[in-house]
Amino acid sequence: MCSSSTSINSLVKTKVIECYGSQGYEVIHQPHIQQLPFDLNGYSPNLLVKISENQGFIVEVKDVATNLPVSHYREVAKNVAEHSGWRFLLITGEDATPIAEEDIPDHKLTQSQILHRKERIAKLISIGEHEAAFLSLWIFAEILMRRHARHKLIPIDRLPTILMINHLHDQLGISNHQFERAIALNEIRNRVAHGFPVKSIKLNDAIERLLNLVDEFISMQT
Repeated sequence: MCSSSTSINSLVKTKVIECYGSQGYEVIHQPHIQQLPFDLNGYSPNLLVKISENQGFIVEVKDVATNLPVSHYREVAKNVAEHSGWRFLLITGEDATPIAEEDIPDHKLTQSQILHRKERIAKLISIGEHEAAFLSLWIFAEILMRRHARHKLIPIDRLPTILMINHLHDQLGISNHQFERAIALNEIRNRVAHGFPVKSIKLNDAIERLLNLVDEFISMQT
C-alpha cells in the first residue's frame, strides 16, 4: 500500500496521494461532507480515494504508529464495511506492509496452501536449518495475524509487528494466552533475525510453540 508535527504528516500524505494518483485513482484531500460517498457519523477522513463512483478507500493518515485511537478507528471501519466496495485504511509513516497491499485479493488460505507451507518448514527442520524454519514459520504467523485483524475490521494490519500484536490483544482479537506466546516468540524472532545466538534446544521448543500458535490462527480464519 501507500504509505500527521505537520511537516512529517505532509510528507506521508504526499506519498499516499502520489501512490494512489499514479494508479489512476481520484484522490480528494480533506473531502467535504458533500464529497463523501456516505455518512461517516461525524468522522472526517484525511483522504478519499475513489477507484470508481461505488468503490474506494476512506483513509486516515498518521505520521507515527503510536498512541492511535484504535477503538475509534475500528468503529469507523465497521461503518465503512457496511457499504459494499468501500474500505477504511489507517496508514502511518511506520507501516510494515508494502504499498498497495490492499489491492491484493485476500482470498481465504486453502488447505493445500497451508499444507505446502508446513511441508517447506518441515523440510528445513529435517536438514537442520532450524533458524530458517523458525523465521519462515514466524512470517506465516504474522500473515495470519494481519489477515485476522482485517477480517475483524481492526485497522491495524499495516502497523509494525509488536504494535499490531498489542492492539490485536487490546481489541480482543486474540486471547491472553495467544498474546503472551506471540510476544515471547517475537522476542526470539528478533534475536534470530539479528544474528544473536539461540540455543538449539530453546529454538526447537520455540518452533514447536510457534507451530501450535499457527495452527490456532489457521483455525480462527475458518
